[in-house]
Amino acid sequence: MRETLPDGQRAEVTAGRRGHETARVIGEGGEECYLHSLYDPFREAEAHAAKSLPFATAVFLGAGLGYHIPLTLAYNPHIDRVVIVERYPELAARAAGRIGNRRIRVDVVTGFESGRFPPLPEGLDAARLGVVTHPPSLHANPGWYAHFQVTVAVAGRESSPKPNGRKGGPLTVLVPFEAYYAQRECINGFEALGHRVVVLDLRGREGEEVAPFREALLQERPDLVFSVNMRGLDRLGVVAGMLERLGIPLALWFVDSPEFILYGEAMPPPSACHVFMWDKSYIPAVASLGYRVTYLPLAADTTLAAAARLREEFRAPISFVGNSLVSGFLARLAVKFPATSETAAFAEGAVERIIASRGEQLRLLDELLAEAAPLLPDDDARLFFRAFLLHSATSAYRTRLLGSLIPLGLTFFGDPEGWRRVLGAGIRALPDVNYFCETPAVYASAGINVNATSLQMPHTVNQRVFDVPLCNGFLLTDRQGALFELFGEDEVAVYGTVEEAAELARHYLDRPRLRGEIVRKAKGRVLAEHTYGRRMKRVVRETFGSAAADAGDRP
Repeated sequence: MRETLPDGQRAEVTAGRRGHETARVIGEGGEECYLHSLYDPFREAEAHAAKSLPFATAVFLGAGLGYHIPLTLAYNPHIDRVVIVERYPELAARAAGRIGNRRIRVDVVTGFESGRFPPLPEGLDAARLGVVTHPPSLHANPGWYAHFQVTVAVAGRESSPKPNGRKGGPLTVLVPFEAYYAQRECINGFEALGHRVVVLDLRGREGEEVAPFREALLQERPDLVFSVNMRGLDRLGVVAGMLERLGIPLALWFVDSPEFILYGEAMPPPSACHVFMWDKSYIPAVASLGYRVTYLPLAADTTLAAAARLREEFRAPISFVGNSLVSGFLARLAVKFPATSETAAFAEGAVERIIASRGEQLRLLDELLAEAAPLLPDDDARLFFRAFLLHSATSAYRTRLLGSLIPLGLTFFGDPEGWRRVLGAGIRALPDVNYFCETPAVYASAGINVNATSLQMPHTVNQRVFDVPLCNGFLLTDRQGALFELFGEDEVAVYGTVEEAAELARHYLDRPRLRGEIVRKAKGRVLAEHTYGRRMKRVVRETFGSAAADAGDRP
């Protein structure tokens, strides 16, 4: 039996399955990790070697036994300085010994004495060095390497002049992009104000955000980084650490419940971050963590109007665009907590209470989770059970509402199989529509577009409330606390109960002239007050002050 490493502070060099050396460590999480392949570490090193580095200085973040270092140097003969940043001194020495070229300067950064990180060597400039990461090392000790990912990224740059866009000219705004909800709309909003937007495309790169972020920060020197729901930020907080050290503010806009988004995430330092919240109900919890939090409801992207034209295939007396939630989402939540007869019975009763508590559902959820505590083994189970209850209630609420409208000619757009499962095979349910190209035409082609707000939103209104009138569509929506903060009473048609929704639908279907007048007034309000350009202007104003918000502003 192999010995157990006593304290996780050292590495053991041992033989692999084919006799090649590997390194065994106990990582920060207490798990045993091997830093190299047990079968062929030389072949594995090919994957970790950097084929093309543009600079003469290479920083190896994590080295292990350094198999990939000679390969990297062979691919890049112009390198004349190497910095090895390795958690374990014994491995750092072995890795440095693989560099046989005497003309190459070698610096070693290693150890962790008395809770202090060793310093980087003098003379490094983050903009003029190549960084080579060793994924197994970073996986074993993510916290230790996170510190150096930040310090390497800002080396020699912290004392350089800060960006000057905030002093009056248009800003450079860096937006990490994953084709996620509201990201494109926010980009359009910043550009409508005359600001320069740098889109950092991170699609398909989850877990690999740090390197492209580092490059973008050094090359573009943005005045502001803007993220929707923390998308594009790494889970360890490395990117946020870079921003704080470089003095670049971070604006976070939550357009979903932060309870679920923050699960397992390292939050940015409050001093360098301004949080915007789409629903007032969540502000106290986030503010209690020390963050500046500003209420910022959703808005309309004016570019949608170009696609808002009548299309015969989308004609319907009443339309609903949305998901049933039963086609997979609820099932994915249900495997995260004990699926017992007790939890099932509890959820069934809780759904009715949540629907009945509209506007106070977050308070009720706290009470429900306290009641269900004996059924749930840990915080993770409680978090997912909370989400399951909330979205189950939304699904039940939508199903009852929309079921009452089927006799009036309701057509579903999106999730046809899910809707048929809950409401029967005889309904008219069409496939998903593209949000930017087809949804505006659906809104323009229906007599009534019905809206059923998710119960994760106790106060605010959803995207449909702004988009439908912008696209010349008539909206019948449920009553939310924020609705008449944003619209006049003659600009919206509002129902309070399922029965009232059906009654009002009949009323408005018979009155096309009245529908047209309400649409005209609502669209005017949206264009005057509720565009993404105006919302992004608020982001800039709250972050930098009025001068920056007005800079480059276009009518």
